[in-house]
Amino acid sequence: MVTLSFGVLLFIATVIRFSILLRKGKYRKGSKRDELRAEFEKKTYIPAAIIGSTGLVFIIQFAVRTYNLADIEGAIITVICFAVFYTMIFVLPEQLVILYCKFRFKSFNFDKRGYLESED
Repeated sequence: MVTLSFGVLLFIATVIRFSILLRKGKYRKGSKRDELRAEFEKKTYIPAAIIGSTGLVFIIQFAVRTYNLADIEGAIITVICFAVFYTMIFVLPEQLVILYCKFRFKSFNFDKRGYLESED
């Protein structure tokens, strides 16, 4: 119940934050967020993810062995499940807006040749 209620609170806070940013025009073409998103699309973050996840595994191993919590596999799976759940909750509002735009505006879709369709 605690995880679900914290997830609902995170979702509500993310929806409010995203709607405020949309109203301010922070996601328009040429804005700082657009440039940041383009930079993220160019780079690969696999090495950083490998280093971060390895560090997380070592921290979990230390905690499990020091405090005699449970088996290591169960603790790692639990942490991964919580991380995926909260990440999906954080990204969900933006994905819902994109889905709405794909249904509402023709220019968000691609034609059969792979080009963006025009509004006409």
